[in-house]
Amino acid sequence: MKNLENIPKKNIFEVPEGYFDKLPGVIQTRVTERDTSPAWRGTWSWSVRYALPILVLAGIGIFWYQTGSDTPVDVAEELGKIQPSQLGMYLEDHDLTTEDLVETVTWSTRDLNDLEKSVYSTYDVSHKEIERILDEYNAEL
Repeated sequence: MKNLENIPKKNIFEVPEGYFDKLPGVIQTRVTERDTSPAWRGTWSWSVRYALPILVLAGIGIFWYQTGSDTPVDVAEELGKIQPSQLGMYLEDHDLTTEDLVETVTWSTRDLNDLEKSVYSTYDVSHKEIERILDEYNAEL
């Protein structure tokens, strides 16, 4: 078995001549040679490189979606889908008056004539039908 004392003491690492004398100067030049540009430059280049194209694509997508959904709507057809009972319940639940509704609509002469015809036209209603309606609303003539 070998003892540690029998191992030759030889320095296997070699340091160049004057290395430690020159080391502080080398470190100082490396520190002063670093990029002295502002700290925001790195953030700005990242945002220009990645964030700006993403924002532009999102803006284009939103614009495309908004302009693509401009299909004309037939108001009469949409109103025809609403049940009169549902419309009545909606109007009862909201504090809308007839005056409020009339003010929001621009009436043409044709619209007014059609409305007048539908209100004042005579219908052939039988006596039994009138009685049924009166009974339904608990009204008397």
